[in-house]
Amino acid sequence: MLKRLQEYAAELAGKSPSSVQSCGISFGGPVDFKRQRVTSVHTPGWKDFPLSEWARDVFGVPCRVDNDANCGALGEHRFGAGQGVESMIYLTLSTGIGSGIICHGQLHRGRDSMAGEIGHLPLTDSEEICTCGLKSGCTEALASGRAMGRKVQEFAKLHPAESARMLELAGGAIPNLSARELAQAAQEGDATAISLFAESVRWLARALLIAIRLLDPDKIVLGGGVAQAGDFLVQSIQQALQGWWSPMFPYTTEIVLAKLSDYSPLYGAAALAIEAGKSLNHIKPWMR
Repeated sequence: MLKRLQEYAAELAGKSPSSVQSCGISFGGPVDFKRQRVTSVHTPGWKDFPLSEWARDVFGVPCRVDNDANCGALGEHRFGAGQGVESMIYLTLSTGIGSGIICHGQLHRGRDSMAGEIGHLPLTDSEEICTCGLKSGCTEALASGRAMGRKVQEFAKLHPAESARMLELAGGAIPNLSARELAQAAQEGDATAISLFAESVRWLARALLIAIRLLDPDKIVLGGGVAQAGDFLVQSIQQALQGWWSPMFPYTTEIVLAKLSDYSPLYGAAALAIEAGKSLNHIKPWMR
């Protein structure tokens, strides 16, 4: 994987109109930012790997690495939907749920580089084991794209007739059912899809309300594959939140869609590269 990364990076550098001065990496897993080491255990060999140091040695330029959710938050704050706000939360709603927090205009990583793990808030007792290893009803296990897909597949097996529209969108194959078909059918007005979608969104809204109560951010920015449901997703979340509205604790936090789409983390990686170039002495520019 490192060899391929080096090859791809060289190909990109070859397309650059000038020499590369610094590097930023958005990594799809946990990162110890202070030590600049990957802590992901999803793939063998990456645990405690010094990815930033490796990139510096291979490319000869300063490098910074962070997890993709933090990079997404940084990207949207610097270049997207969060421009100009002092505080925001970015959520990537995909197969999992990741999030990053901006406070006072800066990315907040926390003591252990684990701040903002909204996807792993335990919301209820559950038999579903989350990717984090807990059987505690984490947000990710209840409201991620993977969770939505699993839920609609299980429902379709038991109630194929009521799942007719979703199955039609999936080409008639239950294994092909995912959050995409669920959201599309719900937007079309399919009663079953609306009910299943609302159930998942309610768990997501509960987690967001916890975040709002704790941080009172200016904005919550939604990115990732599930966010392709667009305004329908935003409206569904707002409707769920209305059920917990408290006149004693009102809030004005905006819930909006990411402006940079799937590229939010890459824009964040670019922001990391800019910071690395300003604060670290580079060894040599990486020439084409």
